[in-house]
Amino acid sequence: MAEGGGGTDASAGDSEGAMEADDAAADADPLLAWTLASFHTTTLLAAPLLLLYAVDALGSLLQGVHTATGLGLYLALWGLTFWTNRRWLGATRRDGWGAVRPGATWGSVTGVGFLFVLVAAVGLTVAEPVLVAALALVGTPVAALVGAVVGAGFAVLDLLIVEAGQRLGTA
Repeated sequence: MAEGGGGTDASAGDSEGAMEADDAAADADPLLAWTLASFHTTTLLAAPLLLLYAVDALGSLLQGVHTATGLGLYLALWGLTFWTNRRWLGATRRDGWGAVRPGATWGSVTGVGFLFVLVAAVGLTVAEPVLVAALALVGTPVAALVGAVVGAGFAVLDLLIVEAGQRLGTA
């Protein structure tokens, strides 16, 4: 009987934690979240595109992507990045290495979320449900790991940029 009561308390604690995370995200500076989301999205797209351009593989890759599809993917990545940046900013004080772990966590969420957007786009264009399922199954842990590493890296970079901005602004 005690276990049943504990389960109820735990689920109440989980919902309280989720509400606290939403409250903290609401307290985050929306302009800073907007700026970081724009910076992250641009970096996440420009770096691979420049690499593909350098090895002359960009033309064949983009040949089958329509403008509306590319714009939709960009907006999905930007919206997801904005949402996760708001949560990261709400979960951290941006005062040191303590911001890296939440950065990795929310980076992982961004990676998996964007993988699901890509899987949905592939699923709509390719009539191969087994391929789409395999992409989702294999890609999820990879996207989570890559997202965590990139999120931690962006957290460190963001801390440095915000610190430099604060020092320049107060001089």
